[in-house]
Amino acid sequence: MRPISENEPLYNSRGIGVWLKLLEHKYEFVDMGQVLDYAAMKPYEVADPGHWFTQRQIDRFYEKVVQLTGNPNIAVEAGRYAASTEALGAFKQNILGMIHPATAFAMVGKSVKNFARSSKYESRLLAPNKIEITVTPNPGVKEMPYQCENRIGLFEAINMGLTHKLPRIEHPQCIFNGADSCRYVISWVKTTADLFKTIRNISIPVLFFLGLTVSIVNPRKKRT
Repeated sequence: MRPISENEPLYNSRGIGVWLKLLEHKYEFVDMGQVLDYAAMKPYEVADPGHWFTQRQIDRFYEKVVQLTGNPNIAVEAGRYAASTEALGAFKQNILGMIHPATAFAMVGKSVKNFARSSKYESRLLAPNKIEITVTPNPGVKEMPYQCENRIGLFEAINMGLTHKLPRIEHPQCIFNGADSCRYVISWVKTTADLFKTIRNISIPVLFFLGLTVSIVNPRKKRT
């Protein structure tokens, strides 16, 4: 893969849209026009789902948001907000609630491609309620610590949307501590809903098989 230059568009406008929804919902006093101006972003660019921003624009956006909100932990909050009803809408959140956490986390890598071209995501299931996600920046990309914090908030939000409980997230390897990749080990408590989902996923093919078997072994007699 060729190295990515600092001026290459890497982040889709829909990601910025989530941050702006958070500001509108919880930080009404923030002048969003001032934030966009500082980041050299135009409102029509943010509104265009096909537009992409550079790392520098994203960094300046974050810098101004922290300054105006006074919240140094807003990256985590924005990550959590990404899976909220306000950000997703009730319908999409209900659909998310029908998915098993392991499936949802395994899908993160595919979903992120629609929002960012900066990193490669890989997932590995360690147990029925534990998964490892490794995030490796693409050559030439210089991520910032707040982006790691934002990922952790997003992982928390995904699990909260599915189990209504915070997951346990271990972060034994981080690019900001000299590693080549960020590695997250996410585990969650199994719930009654998990049991029902497992029963449902098993019962549907079993019932189909039984029905097929009955139709073969004991077919209806033709009327004479």
